[in-house]
Amino acid sequence: MKKLILWLPFAALLIQACSNDFDLVTDWKEVPVVYAIITPKNSANYIRVEKAFLDPVTSAVQIAQIADSLYYPANAIGVFLEEVGSNTKLALTRVDGNLEGIVREGGIFATQPNWLYKTTEPILAEKTYRLRIIRNDGQPDITAETTIPGEFLITTPSPSQSPVRIGFQREKATSLSWRTDENGVYFNVKFHIRYSEYALNGAFIQRDTLFWTPIPNVRRTDIKVSDKYYKCDATVNTTSFFNFLVANLPVVQDRFRKFDGVDMYFEGGGKEIERYLETATANSGVTGAELVSSYTNLSEGFGIFTAKNTKILPNVQITAETITELNKQSPERDLNFQ
Repeated sequence: MKKLILWLPFAALLIQACSNDFDLVTDWKEVPVVYAIITPKNSANYIRVEKAFLDPVTSAVQIAQIADSLYYPANAIGVFLEEVGSNTKLALTRVDGNLEGIVREGGIFATQPNWLYKTTEPILAEKTYRLRIIRNDGQPDITAETTIPGEFLITTPSPSQSPVRIGFQREKATSLSWRTDENGVYFNVKFHIRYSEYALNGAFIQRDTLFWTPIPNVRRTDIKVSDKYYKCDATVNTTSFFNFLVANLPVVQDRFRKFDGVDMYFEGGGKEIERYLETATANSGVTGAELVSSYTNLSEGFGIFTAKNTKILPNVQITAETITELNKQSPERDLNFQ
């Protein structure tokens, strides 16, 4: 039995690369490999379409270094997005991701060129899209479907506040809550923490931003709060917030800092993500399957075609009580926030 090495990137919202091994009994088989997370908030959406195959003579690791072995020739396939229930059909253009600012990480696989399929046409929330890959050699089309999650409704912190505020106090978790339709399942909540630094005489020095994901991979509840929306709840531990600041900011004595605001990003991924994670969990541990089944929602091959949406709550202000807590004790007091 020979082994095929296949590149299938994924992670909870999911955008990491990993390698899966599949045992094949045939001497030769070309396998389509697809990866895509489409979203209505992107100015451009990209889909990776590759191929994997077993060579009875050449090492799979050696093949992986040859770009022509990873990608279909430009005239071999056509890649399309179809809006299910309408006549909308988007033709994607093949581009080099390295020239688009999407650089492929180094490793086993060839990094240049980095062929992707791109569309700048609008992707609409709550619509179902079908990926269709047409092979020009007469083989059946490769298809998959996903539904874009609708707009999320944030309830805590309350967007109706003016300004919207969030606070962190010791021994007390900070609650977040929002609502999603059935197509939003797994969520990341990310904070872009903006701050400024000033000299002791008040002169401005610089602005900067810290990027933090305090809530990774939280699943929505199954509690419906209306005909359309499900309830989502999460908490941020105050100690983790203080520890993040200490780990990412140097102690200062010649200046002080002020929070400018926090932009909160609620990112929700589609149902396919849940099924992918369920498959991984079912096959893990000492009671897992001897042969690991890799989730795919493609009609042929391996990979995942899914969707996500993002809701941004901008310019959330850090409360004065949080600053007081920061200055009660070291090491966070030494960050000199005022």
